[in-house]
Amino acid sequence: MLDTKPHLARIRVYPIKSLDPLEVERVGLASGVRLAGDRSYALFDARGRFLNAKRLGSKILATRAAFCDHARAVELALGSDSGRFELPGERAALEAWFGRVLGQSVSLLQDSTAGFPDDEDASGPTVIGSASIDAVAEWFGLDAEEVRRRFRANLEIAGLGPFEEDTLFGPPGKPKAFRIGEVSFLGVNPCRRCVVPTLDSRGDSSVAALSTKEFSALRERHSRAGTSLPLYPGYYRLAVNTRIAPLQAGKRLVVGDQLTVSD
Repeated sequence: MLDTKPHLARIRVYPIKSLDPLEVERVGLASGVRLAGDRSYALFDARGRFLNAKRLGSKILATRAAFCDHARAVELALGSDSGRFELPGERAALEAWFGRVLGQSVSLLQDSTAGFPDDEDASGPTVIGSASIDAVAEWFGLDAEEVRRRFRANLEIAGLGPFEEDTLFGPPGKPKAFRIGEVSFLGVNPCRRCVVPTLDSRGDSSVAALSTKEFSALRERHSRAGTSLPLYPGYYRLAVNTRIAPLQAGKRLVVGDQLTVSD
């Protein structure tokens, strides 16, 4: 453990799934199960499938989204095409904009209760350590912000050693309890990653893709002794998937909140 007590250094929510984050100083809990405003909206194609970077690659990655007025509006840009839209009031106009730039029918759906989590069994925020971000950046010659953008964690903890957040989950099927400030979490598992973090976060196809094989080898080599990470299949994992413990509605997280782990 480093001298600095582990504490919440960054909070990032993703109002529209697969697009840019909104960094905030504090956030409440929506319905007691997720961060308010996180992945409240998602883009779908005509067949009801998510429109994300796994399906569209650089077209989604190259789309810039800047949220304003507490995510009640978004400014979008892809190349020279841009627009500003109120949410949810100008949903039809936003769908038309995406339909034009993506060349297909697009629907923007909203779920203000559960949102559209990546892992429905562990639908709480993802947690990562600042030192782990720095380590991955060093491995692949990236800057820390690029690693943040690629791996898209919600909560970043300063004051941990590299990959020390792996102590926040237990063996499969045995979540581990911890707290950040006044909010109680269950650390469910190490987040298994898809192809997206291997790609340049801004859709630059001239940037070589990160090697998942090399990442996995480095992750195994630098794993911390005594964690449950080896009990999960594969080492292409980074950050902790969580569930927010019951009865947390009304609580909030604030940058600077301390991390504490239950015995």
